[in-house]
Amino acid sequence: MATLTPTLTLASTDLTSETLSLFVTDSLTISKAVQFKRIATSTTSTSFAAAASYTKSYVYLKNTSATANEIITIEKANNGDEYMLLGAGEFAFFPWASTVNLFADAATGTPVLEVAIFEA
Repeated sequence: MATLTPTLTLASTDLTSETLSLFVTDSLTISKAVQFKRIATSTTSTSFAAAASYTKSYVYLKNTSATANEIITIEKANNGDEYMLLGAGEFAFFPWASTVNLFADAATGTPVLEVAIFEA
């Protein structure tokens, strides 16, 4: 077994009338596969994580593009059901029950989606 330590810091001095300083960390046990990959997306939806291939996992995604209009849509099924939009340089880390396949497509261009799946 391995341990993954995700950490999130949210900070701002001018977002609200009070200073925002939020720090959260966890210790996650990773006992199965770890997979890293980079996917060149397009305007055609592509599966990047098949539910049948994993058990409960933690997923890291990053749109590596620096071009503002190269937005990557993450879908829970290949039916246009948007789960999240990742703009240029944006990232996400989330738990995934692996009950649905995950798909990605791009609004325009071929931005690269960086993917890491840590199976619990």
